[in-house]
Amino acid sequence: MKKGFALVVILASATGLIYAQARSAPDWTTQGFDAQRTSWMRVDPYISLDTLSKFQFLWKLKVDNESRYGNALTAPVVLGNLMTFRGFKSLIFVGGSSNNVYGIDYDFGTLFWRTHHNYAAGAREYSGSPTCPGGMTLPLTRATSLTPPAQLAFFGFARPPRPAKGDVGAPGRGAPQLAEIAERIAARGNRGGGDTPAAAPARGAAPARGTPPPPPPVSPQEGRGRGPNFVFSVASDGLLRGIIPDTGDLALAPARFLPANATATGLIWANGFVYAATSNTCGGAPTAVYAMDFMAETKPVTTWESDGAPIAGLALGTDGTVFASTGSGSSQYANSVVALDGATMKLKDWVRHDSAFTSTPIVFDEGGKTYVAAASGSRLYVLDAASLGGANHGTPLFVTPDATAAERGLTPVPVRGSDPATWRDPAGTRWILAEVSSAIAAFKVVVNGGAPVAERVWSSQKLASPRTPIVVNGVVFALAGGNAGANAVLYALDPATGKELWNSGTTITSTASAGMSAGTGQVHVVTSDNTVYAFGIPLAIN
Repeated sequence: MKKGFALVVILASATGLIYAQARSAPDWTTQGFDAQRTSWMRVDPYISLDTLSKFQFLWKLKVDNESRYGNALTAPVVLGNLMTFRGFKSLIFVGGSSNNVYGIDYDFGTLFWRTHHNYAAGAREYSGSPTCPGGMTLPLTRATSLTPPAQLAFFGFARPPRPAKGDVGAPGRGAPQLAEIAERIAARGNRGGGDTPAAAPARGAAPARGTPPPPPPVSPQEGRGRGPNFVFSVASDGLLRGIIPDTGDLALAPARFLPANATATGLIWANGFVYAATSNTCGGAPTAVYAMDFMAETKPVTTWESDGAPIAGLALGTDGTVFASTGSGSSQYANSVVALDGATMKLKDWVRHDSAFTSTPIVFDEGGKTYVAAASGSRLYVLDAASLGGANHGTPLFVTPDATAAERGLTPVPVRGSDPATWRDPAGTRWILAEVSSAIAAFKVVVNGGAPVAERVWSSQKLASPRTPIVVNGVVFALAGGNAGANAVLYALDPATGKELWNSGTTITSTASAGMSAGTGQVHVVTSDNTVYAFGIPLAIN
């Protein structure tokens, strides 16, 4: 009888593992999906052009965050397979302007944990303004590879999923912290671990039965590629925090990263470094790109300052080069895309042109070369990553005509818009999506003799404040962010023609507070009234 019972347990556990693994897609770990900010999820086991007839609203969850001058929730990052003391879970993580972080079970649309970051800077916390809203302005991030996730066969899905290791230990090696985690969760009423790092066993204490041996020391270089399984956040005090994804507890003591009360963008952990960029001189912070050497014991921070030119965003090449785009100003680096050494922040190259860049750059490879693309108003620039502006730093490879000026007969005034996205279709054609005159336009990239040309193929309908589009397994998703007279609307578009295939109608009852993300059959939208929405393909959850 005991053997039969054990067999049932083993089979049930194996079934749960296979189920959790087989439904996996690559995780959306950072702003723009990957380090290159392509916003392209190459594969998904459920979302496709063939399944859009089943695509629908799934759930929404309002959280207890308070908006600050339009700053509310950040775009979610995703962890598709996590072993927790409650079993396998699929979680998204959302930051809030009140210095809150939320872990949400995206299978069921329920709160898994919540944590609040207590303000710990010496300076007084800023009350906020429209230009400098204060609170948490940076999106969350997980450790992100410099190489975009590759498509590998596994039951026809994205890759052989490797469930993340949570506090319960590795598979087959026991659950040494199960009771401790359950006690912590019960004690705090499922409201997160606050700012106290999870306690380590006392020195000299005997390990609990089933406790895995401690990992060997990791040298600074050995651990750079994969990164720790934390959710990283930066609150208004400028401290970098690493959060345990299955409990919300702090994994390590907060480390000084940015000036307190800074407004920042682009947080990412890649190759052992943490990057972000500040703008608007909020909190007295210079406009700069910051790099923390996370693998070094003292976690030193180096910067590159733009001398006052606002920084629109940053992306990374597969070699670790940091590309940042800047807006207008009197600085010699205004209206530029710059290339920085990822470790030292030393300037490697730049291109300066005649108008402000208004988007985060994206990085992609085509024809054996690496290119950088960024928007300036309604113009799209395509640059050679190895020589951004040629010998004179002023000659980009390709620039599209300015659609706004052509339509209105006016000199354009670039304003911060949505970021581009890029993908390659099954035929091998490279596409770039970019905002043009309040619509999403699709450009086909053709490279002849090393010279790229971006030809506009289609444009969507006009969208109220369009957000950065994303591409999930060949489906283009566009988000009208909304404005004072219209709420946000999510659209699914045909990638070849731009034809509307689906829209969310009046489901979303507020404006969008950030861009989209996606994960295993779902697309996520966050709104200014502090609500998280999920749209996707309904799944049978056991």
